[in-house]
Amino acid sequence: MKFVFNPQKNEQARTILMMRPTVAEARAALEKDDTDAAALYALGTALSLEKDYEGAIEAHSRGIAFAPFYAPNYFGRGRRHSASGHFWQAVADFTVAIHLDSSNWIYWYYRATTLNMNGHVEESLDDFTRCISLTAPEEHYPLADWLYTSNVELGRYAEAEKSLDLVDASVEAPQMDYGYRRSVLLYKGLVSPEEFIDIPLLEKNVLPQKDRVRLELNGLYYSLYCYWMVHGEPEKAADAIRELMKVAYPGTFAHTKAIPIAKRLGILP
Repeated sequence: MKFVFNPQKNEQARTILMMRPTVAEARAALEKDDTDAAALYALGTALSLEKDYEGAIEAHSRGIAFAPFYAPNYFGRGRRHSASGHFWQAVADFTVAIHLDSSNWIYWYYRATTLNMNGHVEESLDDFTRCISLTAPEEHYPLADWLYTSNVELGRYAEAEKSLDLVDASVEAPQMDYGYRRSVLLYKGLVSPEEFIDIPLLEKNVLPQKDRVRLELNGLYYSLYCYWMVHGEPEKAADAIRELMKVAYPGTFAHTKAIPIAKRLGILP
């Protein structure tokens, strides 16, 4: 099967991903039809936003029971399983969503990140690569960064550098992906490692959210670690992990990935 970028499909996927319904709105829709799969997806999403993950899983499961070929509820339930630490349940749900709607890159992306963050780095690479063909050029930065850092984790430095051919660094990125783009510019040699960590620049360009700069710094320091490993500078790589631990933002992928490295280096007990 050939996978190609479809702007309309891409926009639909982002609309579903970015939905922020309230529980009241979802329940009002369900009063009209309590078997409405889309309304049950909205309810699951709303409950998730309120951190009621068990309720969200139940809502998505009800949606699946009434409409087993409606992919978003598998996706929504997979996200909640992932957030709750139910690894295989999450992967199973994302896989069903992919089979039902294989042109939706977000389903591939969430399966890839779930696999990756649970030690299945090798298996995640094909999914990240698949996303490239299903996304617009400005959306490639996170994918290129995951491919680069994952290959570094696997000790495949040549493959890490080869993955950079998949992204056009002259294309601007959405504000939410500013850190990913800056990392790619570092990997490509378009930003020097000495000027890479620039807090005033971060404050000016990242999303205006509380603690966003700190969150981005975790990712950037992890990128710097990977960069120095590729360039044969393990001591400088270790320094990047030390700096990351000073601004640690638990829960970010970069901090999670850095913990075992920090322990191996003796930075953490």
